[in-house]
Amino acid sequence: MLKTSTYEDLTIYKMGRSIGKFVPYFVHCFLLEDTLIDTGTGFAGSEFLSALQGKKVNRIVNTHYHEDHTGNNYMLQQKHAARIFAHRDSIPNIENPRNVKLKLYQKWIWGYPEGSATEAIGDHLYIGSHPFRVIPCDGHSAGHICLYEPHKKWLFTGDMFCGIRNIYLRRDEDFNQILLSLEDLSKLKIDTIFCSLKGVVTGGGNALSEKIKYMKNLKKEILSLHRQGMPADKVRNKLLGKEDMMFYVTGGHFSKQYLINNVLASPYSKSTVE
Repeated sequence: MLKTSTYEDLTIYKMGRSIGKFVPYFVHCFLLEDTLIDTGTGFAGSEFLSALQGKKVNRIVNTHYHEDHTGNNYMLQQKHAARIFAHRDSIPNIENPRNVKLKLYQKWIWGYPEGSATEAIGDHLYIGSHPFRVIPCDGHSAGHICLYEPHKKWLFTGDMFCGIRNIYLRRDEDFNQILLSLEDLSKLKIDTIFCSLKGVVTGGGNALSEKIKYMKNLKKEILSLHRQGMPADKVRNKLLGKEDMMFYVTGGHFSKQYLINNVLASPYSKSTVE
């Protein structure tokens, strides 16, 4: 399934694999001038190609290598002769996606992308008249970048934002590194966030501040309860509840307990959150 909308100069593509009428997970891609930011899932490839008819796609920027962000790279590169850019640490897995062993749910929802020739992105780029800073952000994946347009105060966050209140952590994520990256991003003047999961988030600076506040408070509560002698599984039950469908559907890849354990194991957690 694919839905198209616009926001100022942007065309936004919301897509996901259709299982009958059910779409288990949507992602968003953003077209500005001739540049596409992320390419979504290959399961929506034919619809995406149709939606892009009559548009120029000379360049693709991948925020990171994950399969729901690179799924249509190869098809668009072949169709439009688009050059693809990403952080140098993402390039090996974009060019050779089977370097990464996908979980069963990932194969079912997104599938393996085709490999695509990719170039290292610099610190800055222009998309038409729009200047962008390229900002590396740790915590979600190796080689993740965000894109910031200072005149419009736009921030393209890939998977660094994904809503204010998250109660799960992927087993390849780092809670404290995500928090540090978000705190760095919060120093920017932000009006609008463009999020792979949530789409357009107006009042983006406030939303980012709320997310940081939530994460810092959650971390503080986790550490406080653990220092009082509460076992990690009891901390999870008290603050986040027992594991639920997300845990079982993803085979434990998304986990409340892993969030708790990751906070407790981090060297950043040896000091109290201010």
